[in-house]
Order: sequence, then C-alpha cells, then structure tokens
Amino acid sequence: QERFLSKLNDFAEKQQQSTNKMEVNECTPEEAAYVQSFRFAAAPAFRTWCVGNRASGFSVDYALPKNGGHTPVLATKPLKRMRYSHFGCNVVHEDLAYGLDVDVHEEKMKLKKIVHAEGGELPAEHGHGTEYVAPPETRKRWERMDPTNTMNPGIGGLKQGKDYKD
Repeated sequence: QERFLSKLNDFAEKQQQSTNKMEVNECTPEEAAYVQSFRFAAAPAFRTWCVGNRASGFSVDYALPKNGGHTPVLATKPLKRMRYSHFGCNVVHEDLAYGLDVDVHEEKMKLKKIVHAEGGELPAEHGHGTEYVAPPETRKRWERMDPTNTMNPGIGGLKQGKDYKD
C-alpha cells in the first residue's frame, strides 16, 4: 500500500504541473462505502436533474489513450458536465446535459469523433449496442462467433435478420 500511495502522489504532483488538475484524498472505511455507492447514484441523479431543469442529456463511457488523454473539448458548451472515471485504466464516464434545442445524438457523435482523434475509444466498457457502428474487425469477429446472428442481432451496425440478412 505504501508503494502504491507513493506512485499515486508522484502522479498527482505531475498533474498539478499540467493543465489537468488532480487531487488525491484517502478515504476512511466509512467514506469508501459512500464512494462505492456514488457510482450507482450518479446516473439516476443526472437524469433527474435533466428532467427537473427541462434539459436533454446523455451518458457515455469512453477510454482515453493509455499514455495520456485529455478532457475532450466540446464545440457546444453543455449546461452540466459530470465526469467520473476508473483509476488506472483511463475509462471515463461522462454525463452531458444540453438545452432542449440541442440535438444530443449529434453532440454524442461529435464527442465520439473527438475521442477517436485523441486515440481513444467510444464506447469503452458498455459495448456498441445498436447506437454505434463497431469497427470492421469487431463485426467480423461477431459474425464468426455467432454465424446465425442469434445472440445479439443488430449490434454494432450489423443486420438484424437471421444469418445477417435483412
């Protein structure tokens, strides 16, 4: 634990010298339980905030490059931006809220392009679903693993029909 804290503090000091600000706080066992609960409360709280403030929003997860990565600069400033992440693996969860006049799907696709341009991946840990088109090698792997398209039809830009037919 001592070695880990030493490395963590070294990392934090380097971050303080850059534009990325980071603070290291050690939790008591009681605080650690609250932090663990936070991850299950953040997304529902964000949705409630959007409804209560007549806003549209979306939640995403993305992975930044292993050797760095910065907070993506957004062209359209959100009303609310919440970022939280996994320490040590560069996976970021982000909730972004916009006014009702903003096309949130378009903003999500802009964020995807920014993350990819930085060498990151979006989506990261929660999969492509039916919203994102997966890279060709990923789609080919899925087709090999599920030749009848039974397990996850329509994911990652694949066709929805049996045997990948419409």
